[in-house]
Amino acid sequence: MRKWFFLFGLLVLVYLISKLNNSKSKEKSPFFIRMNETVSILVWALSIAYVLAFLYWLYGAIFK
Repeated sequence: MRKWFFLFGLLVLVYLISKLNNSKSKEKSPFFIRMNETVSILVWALSIAYVLAFLYWLYGAIFK
């Protein structure tokens, strides 16, 4: 689970950096806007997958 937690932390860090950079620059090219949206979707999807994997691991650790 440690490697998954490290990957999750790295994704959250990338997400936060992209959100902070979003507020600084008002005019962006369409490529950067799409890239920012893609990173956001990826972080949310992998966050959900991580939470589900953690809950499955927790279920297995408690009830088995």
